[in-house]
Amino acid sequence: MDAFVEVVKPDGTQERFPVEGAQITLGKSGTAGISIPTANELELEHLLIAPRGKEGCWISTSQGALTPTLMKGKPFTSGMAPWGSELVIGRLRIRVTNKRASTKKEGDQQVSPVIILAAVAVLGGAAWMMLKGGGQSLPSAEGLEPPPLLTEIPSTCPANGDARDLEYRAHSRGDRFRYDLRDGVEAVKLYAQAAACYRGAGDPTRAAEMERQRDEMKETMDADYAARRLRLHHALSTENWEEASVEARALAAMLANADPENAYVVWLDRTRRIVQARYDKSRESRKKKRR
Repeated sequence: MDAFVEVVKPDGTQERFPVEGAQITLGKSGTAGISIPTANELELEHLLIAPRGKEGCWISTSQGALTPTLMKGKPFTSGMAPWGSELVIGRLRIRVTNKRASTKKEGDQQVSPVIILAAVAVLGGAAWMMLKGGGQSLPSAEGLEPPPLLTEIPSTCPANGDARDLEYRAHSRGDRFRYDLRDGVEAVKLYAQAAACYRGAGDPTRAAEMERQRDEMKETMDADYAARRLRLHHALSTENWEEASVEARALAAMLANADPENAYVVWLDRTRRIVQARYDKSRESRKKKRR
């Protein structure tokens, strides 16, 4: 699938970047997939951009960004952006498109080389960070690849499985996943089982619908997973312990069924504990100042 990000700078020059992976980040960090180090209005990783087929791109803005992202003149935090949409960040204009560039004209600017990194590598690029006080330091996530949310998606109908019951349970879990992220993971599995049961019962229409909803929920979960890693990275880099605590806990919930010996899971657990201690200490300090 063709997917490109066009960046129009204040002087009118334009650069075009291909999105060659499932998602890419844009920011002023040297480790961002699309790096614009001279753009002071950008955060280290300001946007997460994930193509979604014919619909366009799912885009998320780094929480706490000092310069807001605007779409059609209104603040934009996250959501689907149809192909051709333009975002404005300070003096930068960002367009997402699935159309290839026309034949290069004389004088056109060369496309900058892009280091395409999966979001897991981008977000794992922070170096070892030392925390003042407490004698604890945040471990580095450099080189650690977060495990996938769904290692196995069922392809068969469970013994005595009832397609309608599985569908109902999948809908229920899907509706609740914003409150408990583990429900989203479970919903994907239930949709897959319901599809297999419907197909086995000779109902390909319902099976196809279950597969569509399975894929839609999986895309939503994967995008949310990547966005939360981006927000955790930003919170750690800015020492926003409250936000870091929220995102670390959310990621831990999403990875509740992952291998506890996985290096990223071990890193996340240690980071979550240190961040929580930092957040608790900062709250206690604020309380004492108000007394």
